[in-house]
Amino acid sequence: MKKFSIVFLAAMMVVSCRHEKTNFSVKGTISGGHPALIYLSELTNTGIVPVDSTEINDKGQFKLKGYTERPEFYLVSPDKTRGIHLVVAPGDNLTLYINSANFDIDYVVEGSEDSRRISQLIREQNKTLERITGLSEEYEQIKGENDFAYNQVFKAHKQYSRTFILENPASLSSLMALYQQLGKRAPVFELNKDFDLFELVDSSLTALYPSSEAVQNLNSKVVGYREKMILQPGSQAPDIALPDTSGIMIRLDGLKGKVVLLHFWASWCSRCIEELDRLKYLYQKYQDSSFEILAISLDKTSGSWKSAIKEHNIPWLNVSDLKYWKSTAARTYRVEKVPYYVLISADGRIVLNTMSVTEIENKLKETR
Repeated sequence: MKKFSIVFLAAMMVVSCRHEKTNFSVKGTISGGHPALIYLSELTNTGIVPVDSTEINDKGQFKLKGYTERPEFYLVSPDKTRGIHLVVAPGDNLTLYINSANFDIDYVVEGSEDSRRISQLIREQNKTLERITGLSEEYEQIKGENDFAYNQVFKAHKQYSRTFILENPASLSSLMALYQQLGKRAPVFELNKDFDLFELVDSSLTALYPSSEAVQNLNSKVVGYREKMILQPGSQAPDIALPDTSGIMIRLDGLKGKVVLLHFWASWCSRCIEELDRLKYLYQKYQDSSFEILAISLDKTSGSWKSAIKEHNIPWLNVSDLKYWKSTAARTYRVEKVPYYVLISADGRIVLNTMSVTEIENKLKETR
């Protein structure tokens, strides 16, 4: 039966020199047949970095050494890819008892509580994969042929893993649990569906291991997604304050009570100019019913911005800090292309983010 290891970090080899000094060790005994050499590698955000290697003696014994300044993830393996995942901290002396027939699954680890938890997680994952394989000889066809059975097995493993994380939120082993995969394109947890778990592990581990690459990587994902969630429909629209053509500051929050269409545009954007007539139609149609357009220009110069407003006779509110793509409003609303529209309700909540005037028009019809 094909075994699947936890997909945790990119498996790209990176050349590295062995540290002269050491502050941890991993010794072990392998029962049954074994290879001549065994390897110790560090798992980083960019790949697998070789740390140490040694011969395995006739009794199946070995000892590996390394140096780390903080708890990090390591791999002990016979072939530099498939192997035993460990969490190693400065001063740790770990001991492994390994069955060579199932090297990366059938083992016992002593000397690291996080590594022990990982071994439990991997054994449970392997049981799940065996159940999945039992449903069909071709794993990739299971979801199409036997959705119910597959979903039940998947759901059970996800519940086990969720409980595992909730019981160990401050353990680095929970990072492994977050990044599990049960085959290609089958993550156990997804950021957009299980954000509560990602956020829990992030807040717990960032406080304990702020300098860990793996923890920093998780934190970056959580922060990025949290910023994205701020702009989802139903969320309170972030306030912006920018000067109009006369230098008077206009605040978005000052327009509460009106339905507001944020219009990100620029005089150099041909499509923006082409869509002005459609926006004028909407403005005239809904202006009497507490509707306002707040246009935020991504122009660089005051002259080009003001000239475009005058030339095209734009009647609505216009503001800009003349910072091009570094516009504070554009960054706040994560604008990557123009024209871009954000429709905001009278109580200040985001209704729609879009690049389509048609979508804006349809949404206004629904809400009027």
